[in-house]
Amino acid sequence: MPFPRTLVLVGPMGSGKSSIGRRIAAHFGLAFVDVDHEIERRTGASIPLIFECEGEAGFRARERLVLQSLLDGPPRVIATGGGAVLDAGSRTAMRAHGLVVHLHADVDQQLARLARDRSRPLLAGDDREAVLRQLAEVRAPLYAEAAELRFETGSQPPADAAAQLIALIESHLARPPRPATSGSRMTEAHPSARSVAVGGDRPYAITIGPGLLDDGALLAAPVRGNAAMIVSDRNVAPLYAQRVADALRAARPGLHVHTHVLPAGEAAKTLAHFTEVVNALADARLRRDATLFALGGGVIGDLAGFAAACWMRGIDCVQLPTTLLAMVDSSVGGKTAVDLPQGKNLVGAFHPPRAVIADTGALRTLPARELRAGLAEVVKYGALGDAAFLDWLDDNADALLAMDDAALAEAIARSCAHKAAIVERDPFEHGERALLNLGHTFGHAIETEQGYDGLNHGEAVAVGMVLAARLSEALGFAKTEDGDRLRALLQRFGLPVALPPGLDPGRLVAHMRLDKKAQAGGLRFVVWDGIGRARVLADVPESAVIEVLRAG
Repeated sequence: MPFPRTLVLVGPMGSGKSSIGRRIAAHFGLAFVDVDHEIERRTGASIPLIFECEGEAGFRARERLVLQSLLDGPPRVIATGGGAVLDAGSRTAMRAHGLVVHLHADVDQQLARLARDRSRPLLAGDDREAVLRQLAEVRAPLYAEAAELRFETGSQPPADAAAQLIALIESHLARPPRPATSGSRMTEAHPSARSVAVGGDRPYAITIGPGLLDDGALLAAPVRGNAAMIVSDRNVAPLYAQRVADALRAARPGLHVHTHVLPAGEAAKTLAHFTEVVNALADARLRRDATLFALGGGVIGDLAGFAAACWMRGIDCVQLPTTLLAMVDSSVGGKTAVDLPQGKNLVGAFHPPRAVIADTGALRTLPARELRAGLAEVVKYGALGDAAFLDWLDDNADALLAMDDAALAEAIARSCAHKAAIVERDPFEHGERALLNLGHTFGHAIETEQGYDGLNHGEAVAVGMVLAARLSEALGFAKTEDGDRLRALLQRFGLPVALPPGLDPGRLVAHMRLDKKAQAGGLRFVVWDGIGRARVLADVPESAVIEVLRAG
């Protein structure tokens, strides 16, 4: 049977793109082309000379044009340079016109294969290992974004690696295509998925769409080693854990997949259960190249992410959020933590994920209360910085409550894009990122005082946003009608908007003093000057906060 598409191999130097690629081309009866060699043939100049004369930007432009011309021709096997994925246009062209396979090799394997190679300009210095690790840090997320399949080359001979990869490709091509549904086209493998990029020092992609928990190629793409652990809870694991494990094993034969299940609910987000996960990682003997999959809502995402941040001083974590709240908030940005009796999220770390994969199909099994809780965080993004988005939510409230696929995908993508933009500018919450805490200082105090057994997080944030709006009015920053509009929209989504009865304002303020957003000078709140215009205010008088709490 004729090979249906051009096969594009991406990956770092020393991953075997040429040696493996030639064998694959021979097996399928295709021509083999090395992009770097083709550039040199067409220009009559060496790659180092092009870099010297035109700089990297000039070289990437030439590389993009050559790659595009090759992709426009008949099916063939193309080996790209290690940095080809740095150009967004090249990544787009590869995904649109080829089957992209990421050949992965860890740094130790690269060093062994390149020991006698002195032709690489980037490796001209003394510390080759440091250079390769730095390149891997920057490029690995881009390989994952570009590729449909990922293959671990390991230390096996090229002939053995090629034989295994041929079997993987043939299995992948034999799968029936997923039917297209609503949403924008991302790749041939994900016709209905939406994608949001998170930049910064450790960029990664958020992929949003139905059916993604069954897509082994997508799930396995961020996995660097030969072992993974799925951490989930007793509500979610029976629904999805085995499906995820099966999909991973099908896409990566030989991958060792472990599963650890925790109790469900906020009460499980403790140091004791964190220790339980770490012990499970130790018992499974997972190394630094292992990947932890956080499969569940915000509690699992926070706790498992924190365990990944600490095990071996940091292993890769892939967030698989199954609640709307986690999809639009906790899975994005890399904040991980567990609770103490004194307050929420007091022990944690910043640990950006390798990828976020949000399967909107999982929302079908979500209780109505949890869906509404997620909508509170969606409303937050409009309230703090996008009045037009708040208008859109008002217009589409009925569709969202009816779980319309197109409306949910739009709401999730726009929320993630808002958070991604803020996180990229302020990854460690030194300034602007604090805006994402609109309503959270009040909300966390409510949750803590209720012992995490009353309002859930989204409900508490809904109440907290109304209280923050009222505090803004009391301090003379905002108009009452803006707060009334926010309150009405939250009520339309079936969310609470008033302080639960029986909570003592003094005790709530005491919790706020210990909240991680407080500062030495006093209480700090996110307030607003009206819808879409939030800001952080320090040294807020406790008397003003207590008056707002007493008014409820």
